[in-house]
Amino acid sequence: MDPLFFVATLFAGLNAILLLGLIYLYARILRKTQAGYSAGLLIFAVLLFFHNIITLFAYAFMGSFYSDQLYPVLAVITVCEFGGILALVKVTL
Repeated sequence: MDPLFFVATLFAGLNAILLLGLIYLYARILRKTQAGYSAGLLIFAVLLFFHNIITLFAYAFMGSFYSDQLYPVLAVITVCEFGGILALVKVTL
């Protein structure tokens, strides 16, 4: 496996794990406050979680169809997404 493709796969998995934590936190906040903002954050986190699960599935089962030239782009996208989710976690906690 190409190292950049491994990085993309690893960070997609880390994104999914962080998003599970955010989903749990947002669901707790929503249950306590019934705030519309918390509901929006929960929906956002759930949809982004499904995006990362589909991404992991695509990397695992369709990775051989990707061009080697695409690996750097995939790695940058998932690492940047990780940074955004990490910022969201920091703001949430």
